[in-house]
Amino acid sequence: MVWDFLKDDIEPRISSRARIVLTMALVGILTGSISSLPSPLPSIRLEENGLILNTASSPMHAGVAFALGIAGCMWVWVSRDVGKCLLTAVLVFLGWLAAVNTANDLYQVLIASGVFGTDTGAKDSREAIGLVVGGVVAGGVGASLAAFGAGIPAKAIRRPENWTLIVAAGAAAGIMLYPAASLRLPFVIYVPWQALVAATIGFGLTRRA
Repeated sequence: MVWDFLKDDIEPRISSRARIVLTMALVGILTGSISSLPSPLPSIRLEENGLILNTASSPMHAGVAFALGIAGCMWVWVSRDVGKCLLTAVLVFLGWLAAVNTANDLYQVLIASGVFGTDTGAKDSREAIGLVVGGVVAGGVGASLAAFGAGIPAKAIRRPENWTLIVAAGAAAGIMLYPAASLRLPFVIYVPWQALVAATIGFGLTRRA
């Protein structure tokens, strides 16, 4: 049956690389797009004058959706062990939270610093640097925990070349924090970050020794 992949007594099978990468990228796009919807979950209140994505709240439901999406992919293609897949979801969500807080903390540190002095335009420069640096570092942090979570059921993800590729992809996509904050549109960072990290995890699943 076409729905056999939903059964827990059916052995999962790795599909073609193109299919897995494309499917996981689409999962990331979908879960990232959810960040633009009103959140049914409690807000994460951070400091005043923090990142524009977090001055009111962090769209926690985007992180939950991403975690469940990655765990679902592990269920379909890697393992029918419910415990491992749930642990994957927990670690991916913790990675998402860590990324949000890392970006905010770095932004706050750079804004409060004396980088670029106190001349006109210095604060704007600090804000821009804070968003770029915060986004890149946070993107890598979140991706590293997502990779760790996916590696629980998927041994292929534990290989250094796969794990480091996922972290690098997350760091690269983190650059989008700057336009996301400037436009006040959370999905501008969440869609590319979640899509790229998910697609890279899918690539790692198919890259075996």
